[in-house]
Amino acid sequence: MPGAASRNARIAWIVFAILLVFGAWLSAASASSGIAFFYSVPIGLAAWWFGSRGAFLTAIVAVAFYVAGHLVHSVPHFALALAIRAAFFVGVAALASWISERLRTLEHSAEELEAIRAALTPTELPDLAGVEAGAAFVPSELGVSGDFYLLTNGPDGSAIAIVGDVVGHGPEAARLATFIRARFAAFAANTSDPAELLTLANAALADRPGRREELVSAVCVRFKPGDENVCWARAGHAPPLRLPQLDELPGDGSTFLLGTEQKLELENTESSIADSEGLIVYTDGATDVRRGKQMLGLEGLTEVLAPLAGLAARVIATESERAILTWADRPIRDDLCLLVLKPRPG
Repeated sequence: MPGAASRNARIAWIVFAILLVFGAWLSAASASSGIAFFYSVPIGLAAWWFGSRGAFLTAIVAVAFYVAGHLVHSVPHFALALAIRAAFFVGVAALASWISERLRTLEHSAEELEAIRAALTPTELPDLAGVEAGAAFVPSELGVSGDFYLLTNGPDGSAIAIVGDVVGHGPEAARLATFIRARFAAFAANTSDPAELLTLANAALADRPGRREELVSAVCVRFKPGDENVCWARAGHAPPLRLPQLDELPGDGSTFLLGTEQKLELENTESSIADSEGLIVYTDGATDVRRGKQMLGLEGLTEVLAPLAGLAARVIATESERAILTWADRPIRDDLCLLVLKPRPG
């Protein structure tokens, strides 16, 4: 078995390290050389490979080898020397075990958050009905946040785009974003109505076991191939920007976040895109970046996007990300999330 072989190899390394230190101890000119303190090496190895139990067991073995060394080379004031070394070995075991556990926790947390981030903002975009899409996402450099997007095809043959932002930062916000995005994806398999999708997501938040104050802003847009109108709804989120004008779509002015009330009354808005080339949907991470004391804001974002408005959706997303990051100071303090949606030619 590969696992058993690996475990045996680790034990062999620890035993070898103990014997190596013990041999050095026996060959030392006098007990005062203090070489016994090098037993911290196998103790540290045991902590890294087997945890606290292995570390403390190795510390006991190290004490036993120190006693055996005393029987070969007598140590002056042996009782005091033994007490000092025993305390040192136990301290090394405790410290090495704590560091090892902490590193494992951080490693697992990083892996979990990376998986969450990949789920929230997949790099591969789906093939949408009648819509070309581009996405820009840059995670906060001060930790994880809760921005997410979802691109999918609705049951009526339309294309659905959802962008959301969890209120808060850190792993809890990222986990909540994963939860709410998964709910959106499940609901979008049965309905493509934007207001209904947001209402269902709000109900899922309200019914979440053990929920505390969990708030999410979101905007949902539905494109139908060949339709000159786009249907959309929002919950406390910025309206989409029309291309190439880069003005906000007029909406109902709703500012209620998902999670504020158990039942939200949301309505759809129909907006004409007959004279436009598409939409841009974004989170506040695209406008709240700073350079010194200056914030980019919506006006700054439109200035960044203006030279790009006539390009393909993926190019706009890529170049806008580059332009925003060039303008802003680093590190950026919030996730930067931006979707570009353009009707597919023909």
